[in-house]
Amino acid sequence: MHLDVSRHFFSKEIVKQYIDTLAKYQLNYFHWHLTDDQGWRIEIKKYPKLTEVGAWRKEKDSTTYGGFYTQDDVHEIVKYASSKSITVIPEIDLPGHSTAAIAAYPFLGCTGKPVSVSNRWGIHKDILCPTDTTFHFLFNVLDEICALFPSPYIHIGGDEVPKQQWMQNPFCKQLMKEKNLKSGEQIQHYFMKQLEDYLLTKGRRSIMWGEAIRGGINDSTLVMSWRGKGAGIKGAKHGNQVIMAPRFYCYFDYPQTAKDKKHAWWMTYIPVKKVERFTPKSKLLSAEQNKNIIGGEATLWTEYVTNEKELWHQLVPRIAALGKALSKP
Repeated sequence: MHLDVSRHFFSKEIVKQYIDTLAKYQLNYFHWHLTDDQGWRIEIKKYPKLTEVGAWRKEKDSTTYGGFYTQDDVHEIVKYASSKSITVIPEIDLPGHSTAAIAAYPFLGCTGKPVSVSNRWGIHKDILCPTDTTFHFLFNVLDEICALFPSPYIHIGGDEVPKQQWMQNPFCKQLMKEKNLKSGEQIQHYFMKQLEDYLLTKGRRSIMWGEAIRGGINDSTLVMSWRGKGAGIKGAKHGNQVIMAPRFYCYFDYPQTAKDKKHAWWMTYIPVKKVERFTPKSKLLSAEQNKNIIGGEATLWTEYVTNEKELWHQLVPRIAALGKALSKP
């Protein structure tokens, strides 16, 4: 089970209660989405501006919204989850969904221009530039992440990355020539591979959203398939391990019934009965290929989940249905 705390922040006490709920329904991984365009939520001691600047946004009514977890908070939550036999998988979303990081350190971006932590939802054009300076920065961030989280997996994002800034950037144009990269998708593959290879040196494997494999796929990548099962099927056929999280079964920010508000046009209704029918396996794969699918996950994004009451409304009772679905052989 996943929780986005970037769009709306939830206290460590609520996070612990969330972990309690995972344990109740025998879910053993907590995917913690800690960074996005609207907020950087984890203290990185080497780069204090990530939380001094990146954890706070100016809302449209001119109020300031934000918050973050100190490293002591993270240690406490990871230890608490471990006591419940739950592994916490952190997500640092890269190279898109990075406006908050660029707001804190503008040199990370492709334009060098200052930006603000975003106060709107959706896909943002500002992305990280694949320079040596950016990678040095991210390696330092990942050092602290690995020290905080004993998980064998680190999620490094890879979803919804607009490529326009890369294609217009002089450094990226030269990089494409030097590395024989033919497209923005291949630049992204190059970007993600630097991070994946670095994490491998630290004994960690990378999870990436399905889009990240369009420009190429490495053998060690765990593919998290969310638009549907397509990316997961492609990954499983390639021999990669896969986590299925198809949005029409597993996106718990979507409404449960017609009584609930549909906040965006792309949302569909996901009632309990539909969650119960979810299976990570695919009929389009052979029995041997299906062995590469190691599990399923539901996600709870919080663009429209603004408080604790709404959080539990979206989670329960569908999490019970998820536990039931994933316990099937």
